Amino acid sequence: MGDGKGQRMSPVQAGGGKGSGSGAGASGGRPGPTNAKKTGGPTKGKRPAGSPQTKPGAKGVHKVDHRGGPKSGPKGKAGTTISARAPSRLSPSTMAFIAVGIVVVIVLVFVVVKVSGGGTSSNTAAPSETAAPASLVSTVTNASTDLMNQVGVPSSVQVPKVAKNQAVLMVNGKPLVLFIGGLFCPYCAAERWAIIIALSPFGTWSGLQETTSSPWDTDPATATFAFNGAGFTSSYITFQSAEAEGNDTTGPGTRQPLQQLTSQQSQLWSKYSQYFGLAGEGFPFLDVANQVFVVSPSYDPAVLAGLDQSEIASKLSNPNDPVTQAIFGTANYIRAAVCSVTGQQPASACNQSGVKAAAKSMGI
Repeated sequence: MGDGKGQRMSPVQAGGGKGSGSGAGASGGRPGPTNAKKTGGPTKGKRPAGSPQTKPGAKGVHKVDHRGGPKSGPKGKAGTTISARAPSRLSPSTMAFIAVGIVVVIVLVFVVVKVSGGGTSSNTAAPSETAAPASLVSTVTNASTDLMNQVGVPSSVQVPKVAKNQAVLMVNGKPLVLFIGGLFCPYCAAERWAIIIALSPFGTWSGLQETTSSPWDTDPATATFAFNGAGFTSSYITFQSAEAEGNDTTGPGTRQPLQQLTSQQSQLWSKYSQYFGLAGEGFPFLDVANQVFVVSPSYDPAVLAGLDQSEIASKLSNPNDPVTQAIFGTANYIRAAVCSVTGQQPASACNQSGVKAAAKSMGI
């Protein structure tokens, strides 16, 4: 059993996701929703508390003199003329100091308002989901096995967890591959790239959509795909996915439950999170037939920072690029895990040197 130390994940936001429902995947059933990294998020992503109201203190309060009415005029002899003193004038240097002080106060007010999140409007656009272009899907699903072999298992990629002496979990007569994530989650955003590439030799993707992770979470607006609404048909495996939480819409922590987990999905998520020593369920979660698990980020989403989907895909032609290293390295591990439960079929995918290196690294 793993100890879960040093693992990063998007925590689940309280109140969402668990319960009965139908799962999305190869069977075509779509779940109804996770918890509503990242929780929130990293993953992270808990709803921030509202800004407290400041209470006026004693300083700066105007005090009123209640000791009596106005004082009598100046005393003197009758008929005596009292000359009024000429009004004092501020020197130019004093006026300059005052002007500078006013400017400083104004600037400080603006800084305080900015830091405390003052104002009700935001220029940050909420993420949306749009159909992924066919050319982009083709580039990703037909990733070069030669380049994947060159990448192998780089040190920048976290090795998945392996559960020994577990029976292979079958659904509809085929090994189950289950992914649970959240659209807001940057770690899930990074993982989906590798999952799409890893599973492509075992079946066909449909309905993939482009989106980004939350612009208000860690690694903001990481470019990715969405699995809600997507399908995967395969004669080798049963693939199920549940985007348990949606995306933030107007600020951090504003996401809502999206797809409801089936009772089986919920039980697997809870059981194996505990099995590997995690404090609670988190994102991403990938279960390959109860044999191999991803229960923490496989790689740092920061390598995808500032890139859109087409720019990420274009980098997958260079095996030395950090983006390619991270995505292909993760895909090699996932593909090796799937091959271990399909009897190393199809051979065209499972007999690759990158996949074999990943299997050796995991000890499967």
